[in-house]
Amino acid sequence: MLTVWGRVNSSNVKKVLWCLEELNIAYNQKDVGGPFGGLDTPEYIKMNPNSTIPTLQDDDFALWESNTILRYLTEKFDHSHLLLAQDLQERAAADKWMDLEWC
Repeated sequence: MLTVWGRVNSSNVKKVLWCLEELNIAYNQKDVGGPFGGLDTPEYIKMNPNSTIPTLQDDDFALWESNTILRYLTEKFDHSHLLLAQDLQERAAADKWMDLEWC
């Protein structure tokens, strides 16, 4: 089963949880970060050396950075293409908004 590490009031964690819910994927969620702490433990740093949230654990595989996690989840689980466009240009159009960073 998948585990999402991060507090639910983080916008980056929320978008991962939203994706899991939309795709009807079972998961566990563990609160870390902010008032919960836990980002500096050896176990967490082994999963995510950046000590950030969210982190996705899929058996022995760990992944961090919310947009990377979203791409992983949709590639692995979105067989009906609910969230992941099949057309390359449509997918790129979605990615540009997902990756937009205001400086």
